[in-house]
Amino acid sequence: MLFDRRQLVGLAAAGAASLVLPRSVALAGGDAATGFLDHFSAQGFETLEPLSLITDYGFNGGLRYDDTRPSYPDGPSACVQPACRVEDAELAGTPGVLALFNIMVVNVPDQDRSGEIVERLVTYAVENGGLDPERLVFVSTDLFEPYRSDSELLQKGQFVRRELNEAMATGDGSGFFAPVGHPNTPSFPTVSVHYPLNGGASGELSYPLPGYLEIGEIALADEKSAMPGPIGGGFGLERLALAAGKPAPDFAESRTAFLEIAKLEATQTDKPLPSGYETYAGM
Repeated sequence: MLFDRRQLVGLAAAGAASLVLPRSVALAGGDAATGFLDHFSAQGFETLEPLSLITDYGFNGGLRYDDTRPSYPDGPSACVQPACRVEDAELAGTPGVLALFNIMVVNVPDQDRSGEIVERLVTYAVENGGLDPERLVFVSTDLFEPYRSDSELLQKGQFVRRELNEAMATGDGSGFFAPVGHPNTPSFPTVSVHYPLNGGASGELSYPLPGYLEIGEIALADEKSAMPGPIGGGFGLERLALAAGKPAPDFAESRTAFLEIAKLEATQTDKPLPSGYETYAGM
């Protein structure tokens, strides 16, 4: 039998804590995941089951890269999506980089609610995640300026502006999200949200932001963008915990969890372990 939503979120978000990880990781995962889903469910968001960690395509070593879905429900939705990026194996030891991480994501079907989603997610990070709004840094293009000017909350943080052409060329989510080779071909403008670690950097800020942790990305409305579905965004569950000084897994713990969960899912779904699994297994 396959895991239902609660079981899979409990295993993935908690990093299979009862099997392989210390209690601190469980606190950063399962409790936070449940709290996020309950929070948005109470506001009318449908709770979605996470997509499988092992995919049916070769991109990203056959592993789930992000929360992009091939289709979405007609109304607002929320999900905690486990993911793994093969490229992050080379960044082991970098603060916030994990072999297995979880994206707390919300989506709405109407682009005219884009400002609402930005406000909701940042409010969640402040009120529920425990972040100081005056220490937030937003990285985007000029498209973000109207969002900021209409929000007292967003004005409390700093805005680092990138040129649109530069953001589109990198497609890294700080101004524009368009990863090369992604099977769902997402391509849309964004704002990334950052928070200082160990005091951050002093002086005038510019991107990239040494000393800052990117905790999330939120899509921005634009008639020219090729949105793959509703407009939305999300925060990394573990990164939000780390930014707030709460217990969070390190890379080694997340690698152990990833290997266990990937093997478990492969057994449950009768799928072969993908090449991305071998990347982390061989470390």
